[in-house]
Order: sequence, then structure tokens, then C-alpha cells
Amino acid sequence: MTLRTRTRALRCLRWVGTVGALLCALAGQAQPHLPEEQLKAAFVFNFAKYIEWPAEEGTLAQIVACVIGDASAIGDALGAFHGRAVAGRTFHVRRHVQPEELDRCHIAVLSDSSDRGVVAALKHVPAQAVLTVSDADGFVDGGGMIGIVRNGDRLQFDINQAALQRANLKASSQLLKLARNLGARPR
Repeated sequence: MTLRTRTRALRCLRWVGTVGALLCALAGQAQPHLPEEQLKAAFVFNFAKYIEWPAEEGTLAQIVACVIGDASAIGDALGAFHGRAVAGRTFHVRRHVQPEELDRCHIAVLSDSSDRGVVAALKHVPAQAVLTVSDADGFVDGGGMIGIVRNGDRLQFDINQAALQRANLKASSQLLKLARNLGARPR
């Protein structure tokens, strides 16, 4: 083990916990053994740090993450972040939100793996400044903004930059560098 690898490993150990798991994952290190839904929730929470909402949205005191569909496990895991500070605002979690209620959300977490549920929710989002995140297969290719994907024993994410631009959202260069893929695959 090189000194550099050892130093990285020690840094990761200092950050043990949900947020630390995300940071280690994004840095390419092995992820701690946490339940997958906790890791996904940490991804969602940390995405809020690296997304810029339009000016009128940026003046609000909170970031609201809404859980759409049957996502009780990720909803429970996101609940651990409720009330925490993120990007100078307070992170709030709303569960069991209907797609037509997305105008009250900054982040829509779509964990319903059925294509119909994801597509129905996406129909309500295009003209709104709502970041859509899901672990559903093909989410980014279907118009979603950030797709959390399993790659071997690691969780990673893909970003659909065109979808972000349509919603007037901007991802920081740091987030873009960490993404596995940028853009939806051509159909």
C-alpha cells in the first residue's frame, strides 16, 4: 500500500457515517458497509450542495426533497438528513408526494422502479426547477436528471446535462467531474 493510498484510506475512516460514505465513494474508495438506501440518501443530500437553482429559488431558506412513489426505504434514510444545513439552507424531506405536487419541491426522489411511475412523475417536471433523482434503470436515458447506478460493488451516478438545462438548473463542475457518465445515451 502506497503512502498516498494509505493517506486516502485514513481520510475516509475519519468521515465514517453517511456523508463520509458518500465522500469516500465519490473519491473512488471502497464504500463502508452501510445499507444501500442510506448511501443513496447521502448521495441525494450531497447533490443539493452542488446544484444551483434559479435566483428566485435560491432565496428560499430551505431545500425540500420530495419522495415520490413507493420509496419507503430511501424515504426513511433521507429522514436522517431532515433539518440539517445544506448549502446555507435547511434540508427538509416530504414523503408520499404526488407528481402533481412537485412545484413545492427542489428535489424529486423517484425510487419507484416501475417505468410508469417514473414517467408519470417526469411529465410534471420539465418546466419546473426540480432536480429529479432516481435509482430506476434507464432513468437518465428516459429524461431524468441524475440516476444513481450500481457498478459492481459501488454506487455511482449519471447526469443528464440536457435535462438539467431544460429545468434551468446548473450542476457544479465538481459534481460533473464525479459523474460516471454525462448525458443520456442516444436512442
